[in-house]
Amino acid sequence: MCMDINGLMDEILLQSAYEGCFTLDELLHYSTVHSLTGIGASKEQTHAFFLVLLGGEPDGAIFVDEKGTLFGDTAILHLTGREEFELHRVAPPIADALVARCRIFEKSHLKKNGRLEIPTIGTPNRQRVGVLCLTVQDSRAPLAGAHVSIRKGKLVITSDVTDSGGRVCFRLLNGRYMCVVSDRTGERTRCIIEFHEPQVETCVDIGGTEDASK
Repeated sequence: MCMDINGLMDEILLQSAYEGCFTLDELLHYSTVHSLTGIGASKEQTHAFFLVLLGGEPDGAIFVDEKGTLFGDTAILHLTGREEFELHRVAPPIADALVARCRIFEKSHLKKNGRLEIPTIGTPNRQRVGVLCLTVQDSRAPLAGAHVSIRKGKLVITSDVTDSGGRVCFRLLNGRYMCVVSDRTGERTRCIIEFHEPQVETCVDIGGTEDASK
């Protein structure tokens, strides 16, 4: 049974788009921000854990070890919070079919130790989602086609390419981020973004000083 589940999940993941490697808290954060449907897979020598996400919500769980396979709420109880998950996007019908067999009914299990609850500055009960718009300039001239990534530590939360006016926008949870700007010659600059409003417009000048004060 264990080999069957692992083989099935491996086959699904091989055919799916890889998003990155995340801790459990980062995975929950990232999937919420991007309303992502996918599978997070954490594999150790003695066991494997699969978290199935639907529209950003952790709706299914599978835990596999030498003793057998656990599903849903029972599987969640084996999470330690120290796992690292490889996240893949999967088609909604596949995720739906998996969740039907491993649904999490008591999501409070995931909230222990603060999981699913991201600390908020200025709002005690919930983290706000807002829009961060950056205009990238090179000595005050708009820079089109620049690659902009938003990071938390080494984790890339999201990225995009500036338009003809040097502008790019991201939908993010309020917080503190690292912004890295690159062009064809490589990385040009990085700066800290403090993002605590519903919508922020700011400028990053890679030819001079950066303005990313909000």
